[in-house]
Amino acid sequence: MKKEVSIIIVNYKTPHLLEACVSSIYKHTEGVDFEVIIVDNDSRDNSKELIISQFKNVLWIDSQQNVGFGRANNIGLKEAQGDYVVLINSDVELFENSILLTLDHLKSIPNPNKVGFVGCKIVHRDGAPQPSCNYWNPGIRELLEANALVIKFWQRILKRKILHDIDKYARLDENHEVTHLGVPFVICTREAIQENYFDENFFMYFEDCELNARMSIKGLKHYYFSGTSVYHHIGASNKDNEKRDRQIFASRLLYIKKRYSALYYRFFVLIFKFNLFLDGLADSSHLTTKKHKVWLKVYNKKVNEISGVPNESLNTYSDVLQEF
Repeated sequence: MKKEVSIIIVNYKTPHLLEACVSSIYKHTEGVDFEVIIVDNDSRDNSKELIISQFKNVLWIDSQQNVGFGRANNIGLKEAQGDYVVLINSDVELFENSILLTLDHLKSIPNPNKVGFVGCKIVHRDGAPQPSCNYWNPGIRELLEANALVIKFWQRILKRKILHDIDKYARLDENHEVTHLGVPFVICTREAIQENYFDENFFMYFEDCELNARMSIKGLKHYYFSGTSVYHHIGASNKDNEKRDRQIFASRLLYIKKRYSALYYRFFVLIFKFNLFLDGLADSSHLTTKKHKVWLKVYNKKVNEISGVPNESLNTYSDVLQEF
């Protein structure tokens, strides 16, 4: 049956977070006809029973294996019947009618056919804001600014601010256009998302950044709405920091490979190696520098192997690499 909004949640072994998320959707969402679609990445726990027993109208999809965040969202998107789509993480909770409020804001934006994602304020449980607005895309400049020598040159000689001097908290109380939005909670038209979809080479991390950038290239703009908030239990769905950091590292390389030219990517890797060389000179025993040298060697090769290969994703979670 046709709905106004399709709410898509990807779950992987977060039964109680998922229960709180879905419960908050049904409790606080009013004035909009919606469906909830949950795509489960082979959790093998009690997630399905916990949800289906309480929420009879949820469409539950078993992916049969852990296909990653982007591909799981794509599975849900292909089943979506709504005119609009909400992408929401399982570790997000609503405490007010954020879906209707954000939807109304999207509809109020001039030229809605040129709108990509619209997101709202993301806060911790204690109400402290999270930096949900992003004003630049990852690339060579950001990497250069990780070098202390470049920072001095940039700030003292060129009198320019570095990217990380941009205050992501400064405009959280005003509605405005942004470069890209993370997807703990975003809304868009079904047409906008189904004309793009997530790039399935990404297993986890940076898939949202890549999709934002690809939509922007096609002329769609992304907006932040300050008129409502949602809770985000940040990091609650992934507590293995070492594996998470390795996946972020690899996905960042893949993003650069996908987003820019082959020459740009080679230059990016060269600068990365140079930064690591300088870090090693400063402290040859630094553990992070040693790890990153190994990771760069391994995942540069993997990125070049899988980039553009359908049905291949860069999943680093099962990798066993050199220990330090």
